[in-house]
Amino acid sequence: MMKILVIALLLTLVGVASHAQLNGHFGDMDANKDKKVTADEFAAFFPNSKPDDFKKADANGDGGITHDEWHDYKEKNKLGHLDGKDHDDKDVKPGQPKS
Repeated sequence: MMKILVIALLLTLVGVASHAQLNGHFGDMDANKDKKVTADEFAAFFPNSKPDDFKKADANGDGGITHDEWHDYKEKNKLGHLDGKDHDDKDVKPGQPKS
């Protein structure tokens, strides 16, 4: 029984850690600079991600993540802008949603 609890705890921690690692600048993920991040670009930028991670960020399901979809995903998951500023250059604390 203890072994099962330890495994469940480890799986939970791995899930939290991998979710926290899904944070990056949109422009860095968009390798071909076409203003959409494809599943291949997403997987290349986040090699430990799962296909479901991409689907969650691709809100309209069209096969590409736009800048707005990416920031909406980050806000929903409490992932702040990496440089501490939102895309309007207002100071915000990393990890906090935009106001």
